[in-house]
Amino acid sequence: MSPAAPPSHRRALADTAGAAAITRRGWMAGAAATGLGALCPPAAVLAAPRPLPSVRDVPRRWRIGYAESMPYGNYAATLAAILGEFERMGWIGALTGMPYHPGQTDTAGLWSWLAARAGSPVLDFVPDAHATNLTPEGAAALVRRLQDPGDIDLMIVMGTVAGVALATDAHRVPVLAFSCTNPVAAGIVASETDTGRDHVWAHLDPRRFQRQLSIFHKTFQFRRLGIAYDDSPTGRAIASLPDIEATAERIGFELVERHVRAPIDHLDQYRYEVDLTAAWEALSREADAVYITYGRWPLDRFTSLARPFLKQRIPTFSQLGPEEVERGALMSIARADMAGIGHFGAATLAHVMAGEPLRHLPQVYFDTPSIAWNAATAAAIGYRIPFPALLAADSLHGVL
Repeated sequence: MSPAAPPSHRRALADTAGAAAITRRGWMAGAAATGLGALCPPAAVLAAPRPLPSVRDVPRRWRIGYAESMPYGNYAATLAAILGEFERMGWIGALTGMPYHPGQTDTAGLWSWLAARAGSPVLDFVPDAHATNLTPEGAAALVRRLQDPGDIDLMIVMGTVAGVALATDAHRVPVLAFSCTNPVAAGIVASETDTGRDHVWAHLDPRRFQRQLSIFHKTFQFRRLGIAYDDSPTGRAIASLPDIEATAERIGFELVERHVRAPIDHLDQYRYEVDLTAAWEALSREADAVYITYGRWPLDRFTSLARPFLKQRIPTFSQLGPEEVERGALMSIARADMAGIGHFGAATLAHVMAGEPLRHLPQVYFDTPSIAWNAATAAAIGYRIPFPALLAADSLHGVL
């Protein structure tokens, strides 16, 4: 592949954009025809909604803790959405003045505000029960705390690393995990229908990343897809490698892989970014397209780190979502808004606190994917985004 021009199959896509001109609904229908629809379970197989408990159904107060793998916008947004639903349900007081705005990564200030002002008849947000950047040592200390009866009654957990650390039989406190890449592959829960433990639950969207890759392949018809990930059990789960491999086999493209060991701590971050840069530079020369899996880089470093893909004119798809599209990835699929997961999460918490067994509560929830493009990145790699795809976009970045 010449670095001076897009591969022929990308030029053909751009040249035939008119032939593909369809409505927004038609574009999404086309994605469904190539696998998106088949990967979304029909409504009939999803658990029917359970009657929502009220605060009167909760016999006691619950002391709530929170832990996250690291500061991340999706974690803060999910927490804020759950809280918004609790407000609507009447489980907490008015959230006027709550220190949250879309896109923020900080949850510590939000948690402190909740602890002081939530005004709930049944929930206590424990002031010193917030943990972020969860290290092995920090997780071990938190597990010891969860072994203390009467301290914390339930943990809201965000992210795969935190989920793996706290989904353990070393304590019996209910753990509800959100925003995990692949909770089954990571060993957080046993399956879609059975958590495997009486005190552990995780939100599942079992075909999310297969849907992403199906749309990416429909758009670019690549033959060689580059991926870089930490080749450890946790790293493979975070990247959702089983989903990537299954999609490659089903559709028929080759994976070009590079392994980058995750940073041990902040002192190891420089080594990690040097190794990542080398891996991405290699993939930019060897792959037709690159699927950027979850990583441990700060968002403000993404534009610089991803520069090799622009230089070699390689289309990129962010597994993370629009946050990285805004910073230079070509495209991604993400949740259009957080209201749905907010309702699902708050309802699940409510059922637990009303006394329902956690183990068999529904874990699967998905909603309509939204599309994000970076127009400046498309121009830089020589790809003309078809007009109907622009119409289908829920967020468009890099517009000059």
